[in-house]
Amino acid sequence: MLKYTNSAHNRIQDGLKKYSRIVAQARQRGMAEHDTADIIKAMLGDMLGYDPFFDVTAESSLRGQHADYAVLVDGRLQILLCVKAIGVTPHAAQLLRLSGSSTPVYADWALISNADIWACYRLGVGPDRHPELVFRVSLLDATPVEEKIELFFLLSKEGVQLHALEEYWEQIRILNPGRIAALILSDETLNLLRRELQRTANYRVDRQTLYELLTRAVLRPDALSARNGENTETPRLPQCYAYVRIPNDPTTWRLRYRNPDGTPNGELLTMAVSDLSEDYRATGIPADDIPLVKERLRQAYLELGVSPDDLPELLRR
Repeated sequence: MLKYTNSAHNRIQDGLKKYSRIVAQARQRGMAEHDTADIIKAMLGDMLGYDPFFDVTAESSLRGQHADYAVLVDGRLQILLCVKAIGVTPHAAQLLRLSGSSTPVYADWALISNADIWACYRLGVGPDRHPELVFRVSLLDATPVEEKIELFFLLSKEGVQLHALEEYWEQIRILNPGRIAALILSDETLNLLRRELQRTANYRVDRQTLYELLTRAVLRPDALSARNGENTETPRLPQCYAYVRIPNDPTTWRLRYRNPDGTPNGELLTMAVSDLSEDYRATGIPADDIPLVKERLRQAYLELGVSPDDLPELLRR
């Protein structure tokens, strides 16, 4: 990641101290969305270095894009920002109106914030644009202050000018353990490993056996969890997945999209749709089961209150 300047570091550090107190009080009072927006705009100026009069505009419906603020640098749109009331947890499904094939590309980045949690997303490009989580940072959690400063720097005016967010995104996108695990378990890599075992050890192994060996004994569980969009700190239940081949074998479960209590998880849901859109074969789901998987994902979006017209292109009937 790019090295932040001392002035930006000190400003963000001071801002964390100041606004942690303010946000904690706002949470206790259950502050409404309109008042939360005032805190967020003040943070954009005091903490992140934007001019609140010229760099932050409320004229951000942007011909159909339903954001509350647009953040500009040198007159160019950089970030769309959606405000939620302090009691509402940000999640990716709240950004669907900023994505999709009908939306022109005005900005690459979007933020959802309730003043405490700041969730940054890459909107993406192409005919079916899925918001992908870049990072999430909270003022009030127990994360070390230096880690918070590094993440907030990515959103600061200096960070935008230095293209720090692009650099950070590229790093996590390419080197994400889940992505590497998916590549290792792809048909192409499995076939390459089979050929090498045949060449170097004169041993034939079928692809399924090799797949099970890698998932059970070679790859780290957290990498496999990242591949499937899981949180290893929460219980693994088959009903949380859009595809379950063998109910008592978690290694056969794919595309987690629900919480343990059965409610849809907006972040996991958009990740599942993104994985399915990219190449369903890499998920290991048989082609005959894809329609059922799509229907489950579609129903989860509807449960979150997303209208049929706003569904990702992949899930529209």
